Amino acid sequence: MAETKREIERKYAADDGGLPDLTGVPGVAAVLDQGVAELDATYYDTPDLRLAAASVTLRRRTGGSDAGWHLKLPVSPGVRDEIRAPLSGT
Repeated sequence: MAETKREIERKYAADDGGLPDLTGVPGVAAVLDQGVAELDATYYDTPDLRLAAASVTLRRRTGGSDAGWHLKLPVSPGVRDEIRAPLSGT
């Protein structure tokens, strides 16, 4: 079964001091090190790159907790809907 999530992407620059302490940010209860996940992703597009031109991303990912098909569709600048579907044998 497919699942849709709204994704809001923001990019920030950090100085050489590493990551800031986020535990004081409202809504952040804890910051945990969950180790390293090995991911493998294959991205798909048409021969004329029509998906990329429309800011659409289609990938198949294995590994990690969100293995499956991921289709990302633009909603507005910096906002995309991601539709996920599990991998299957077919």
